[in-house]
Amino acid sequence: MKLKLTLTFALTFLALTFVMHEAHEIVHTAIGRLICGCWGTRDFNVWSLCGNCAEQKPYSVISTFAGPIFTYLMIWIGTYLMNKAKDTQKALGFSLVFANMPFTRIFGAVTGGGDEVWGLNLVLHNNNLSWLLGTIIILAIIIYPLYKCYTVIENDSAIVWFLVFLLIPGQIDTWVILIILNSLLQKGLLSNYWILGSPILVTVWTASITLTYILSRKNIYDLVDNNADDQHIKTYLKTPTADTSSNNSL
Repeated sequence: MKLKLTLTFALTFLALTFVMHEAHEIVHTAIGRLICGCWGTRDFNVWSLCGNCAEQKPYSVISTFAGPIFTYLMIWIGTYLMNKAKDTQKALGFSLVFANMPFTRIFGAVTGGGDEVWGLNLVLHNNNLSWLLGTIIILAIIIYPLYKCYTVIENDSAIVWFLVFLLIPGQIDTWVILIILNSLLQKGLLSNYWILGSPILVTVWTASITLTYILSRKNIYDLVDNNADDQHIKTYLKTPTADTSSNNSL
């Protein structure tokens, strides 16, 4: 699959990335609501259970693992789509893998953070063991989807394309979510809590990015460079073929 980057694709892909980030956080808090019976509070990337639920119900640690489980499910759905024949399905699958920022999951664990290591430490009460197990588990889950993404890239310098999609989404997400939006929230912009234990600003953001993705979702298919296929066909048709007919002489 030949890839190309267009402004329309970039807009939709970033919207999908932000939607996946927000869905990850909502899964955390929604499972917490089911277990605890009330909504905890959150901002754009940090959430908590309500009241003394963590102490009263130790199994509420499930809510910590719920976010990553959702993310890995999306990554593997993307991997499944890349095994399909149509380039449009491959484009969606490729985008879905990287919109869930697999490198962020790896980097978080390697540096001793992230939901996986945090949750394991709540269960095991051993920082080193939690770090080791978390890192191994994440790599085991993610390594094949990343390998699959790399193998479908038919562009020259495939490693460059791969690294762009692996590294850049997480950087943009960090700047937009953690630095800009959380800063606005801390300054009091639409910071009142209302539905789902979320500040109004979080809800406005979630609705905006979801609507943006829904309205522009077909732009994901712009990732595929159809002109490359057309050019390949034209080149093939122009290539002279050897004359395989034989002359019979008497």
